[in-house]
Amino acid sequence: MRLPLFCLAFLCLAAGSVWADDTSQLTLPPSSPSEFHEQEATRWRLALEARDQLTLDETQLDYDVRYYELWVDLRNYTGRQIAGRTDVYGTALTANFRDVVLDLCDTLSVDSVRGAGNTTLAYSRGSQQIVVSLERDYALNEDFALTIYYHGTPCLGGGISTFDWYDRFVSSYVVPSIHTLSEPFGARDWWPCKDVPSDKADSARIHLTVSDTLVATSNGVLQSVTPVPSNALRYSWFESNPISTYLIVANASNYQSFTDWYVNSGGDSLPIVYYVYPEKLAAAQTDWDFTPDIITVFAEKFGEYPFMDEKYGHSMFRWSGGMEHQCNTSMGSGIVSGFHWYDYITVHELAHMWWGDMVTLDDWPDIWLNEGFASYSEAVWVESQGGAAALRSYMISDLVVNDPSGPVYNPASLFSSNTVYHKGAWVLHTLRGAIRNDSLFFAGLREYRARYQYSTATTAEFLAAMSDVAGYDVTPFVYGYLYLTNRPSYRYSYGTGMCDGVLTTAVRLRQIHATPAQPFTNRVDLRFGGAQTVTQTVVSNSYRAEYLFNMGYTPSSIALDPDEWMLETKMNEPLQPIFLNAALTIGTEGAPYADTLVAIGGASAYTFTLIGGALPTGITLGSNGIFAGTPSVSGNFPLTLRVNNTSNQSDTTQLVLNVLPVLDAPEELTILANGDDTVTLRWIASPDALHYDVMAATLADYSDLVILATVTDTFYVDAATVPEKYYMIIARP
Repeated sequence: MRLPLFCLAFLCLAAGSVWADDTSQLTLPPSSPSEFHEQEATRWRLALEARDQLTLDETQLDYDVRYYELWVDLRNYTGRQIAGRTDVYGTALTANFRDVVLDLCDTLSVDSVRGAGNTTLAYSRGSQQIVVSLERDYALNEDFALTIYYHGTPCLGGGISTFDWYDRFVSSYVVPSIHTLSEPFGARDWWPCKDVPSDKADSARIHLTVSDTLVATSNGVLQSVTPVPSNALRYSWFESNPISTYLIVANASNYQSFTDWYVNSGGDSLPIVYYVYPEKLAAAQTDWDFTPDIITVFAEKFGEYPFMDEKYGHSMFRWSGGMEHQCNTSMGSGIVSGFHWYDYITVHELAHMWWGDMVTLDDWPDIWLNEGFASYSEAVWVESQGGAAALRSYMISDLVVNDPSGPVYNPASLFSSNTVYHKGAWVLHTLRGAIRNDSLFFAGLREYRARYQYSTATTAEFLAAMSDVAGYDVTPFVYGYLYLTNRPSYRYSYGTGMCDGVLTTAVRLRQIHATPAQPFTNRVDLRFGGAQTVTQTVVSNSYRAEYLFNMGYTPSSIALDPDEWMLETKMNEPLQPIFLNAALTIGTEGAPYADTLVAIGGASAYTFTLIGGALPTGITLGSNGIFAGTPSVSGNFPLTLRVNNTSNQSDTTQLVLNVLPVLDAPEELTILANGDDTVTLRWIASPDALHYDVMAATLADYSDLVILATVTDTFYVDAATVPEKYYMIIARP
């Protein structure tokens, strides 16, 4: 398969353009994936700001939309007006339901509203809504229907038009072109609807009437093209799968079409139908020839293409970038070059068929479930073509996150390329790294898809699906990125020394960020170099932690997160004093005791002190770190210990000195020979003993004494393999 060509060195667009100040930039090709994400985010941001962040009217919660049928006459191009009819079929979710609140642009005039039996219905207007009073009260779960006839000029505002009348200049003449782009609240600009993503219609039918010189496209499958008087055609499209209002589209131009095919592993085929401006036909045929390959990769990773019973395809429009209208992505004419310069956009918009169209965000604060997923899908595609190194390169170079960033869920700027697109992609990448099992990670995505396909989902529901597949709660590993701000900033150091006869490598890991005011939880790889290459993995969830490893060699280097699974900053630093002791030797009451504290790092002249807890009576700790004495009491003694060097650097650790009590010896040990070359040892239980060490020797002086077993019972069966054997039973607390 082709490696994607994402290098556009000769384009003259400057990265980081201030799109909000110049919306003409939104029609120009992007110079990189990052700029594409910023263009797209700016487009949605402008649309959102123009509608003052409209949200679901609480009175719309009392009904569920089941089906829309749109009839839109687009022939009055010169007058920039449309005439339409919308049939709304719904179900009452409360008793005594009568008033249906729908969203509708104030610049569109309502001619009449009809209900059951063609009854004329009363209605009122205001605040971009129409409130229709049905002909009677409807009972809970009872179905209703209404039809709204309307006409006028679709809303235009905020520097971006959700209904675009595009005078497309081709040579010396103008080609009328019409395009809609309804995310997030733009569907109401050209047809009456319940304009929220959470209430998907079960299906929708869209009839578009245009001049017979034009071709009109929409969602789903083209069912018919019907001649209409005065040189016009009506294109009737049917979307048989559930769909949100912002994904319904109307396009019209002098399109030429061509078809490609995706064939899945079972031999089922899917038409991929493209509608392009004629002057872009050859370039489009080249640029989009790899679409079946993308579907193949995504079907393997995410599950089968969601709309196999319909189609996939593109309809060209004038905006740069694309828009994931269900089964019929709108693609900018400016990004069709014939040289595969903008493959990442093709990949991004196609990924939305899974993440955005089939599984749709429940509400706009969950927008990362659409855009973060589609952005990470770009990286998944690149990985399929170039392997793990290509994946890392794309994440680092093309999905750059600049702080301040976040939170990803419900961000301050709802459509932020930095936070929603890029950091949202990094949430998935970090989660994949935390799970550390690609089979489980992608199985989790497929489980999320299976639970919420053709419906809507929330961030919490996504995390629950991933956790169920992983077998544990994965939320802590992405909590800081999703709900807080910025990223962790790590400092790490290491050193190796001998402790209790074992070569031990110590690592100190610190999180030093000030914002947010709490540490992140991450699964962190530490890769050691030298005579061997060894990777150790730890869970970092505190501002400071120390880790001890017995790897059998002295590493000469360390790298934190070498495979770039986490969004973080990191820096190696010199090792300051650090304890190598993982535990203290267990002592016995009344028996001489000795152990030594060991530290490495910084200046080597160390002073050890006890700063918390109390030593057992009879034990002392010298400033040289040596424990000595004979404990006269038993028990567990938690100790907080500090080491200082001459540079006034220090480390603190907490260890427990366990002193075992003196137990009464087991009594009346008997040995009974069995008939099968075994012997059975029995003894009387000792008070306070929890288990017993069964020991044996072949020499009378017990000089070759070895432990045979540790048991909790008061008997043991041993093989009689030598002529003489001497046994000893020791009671243990």
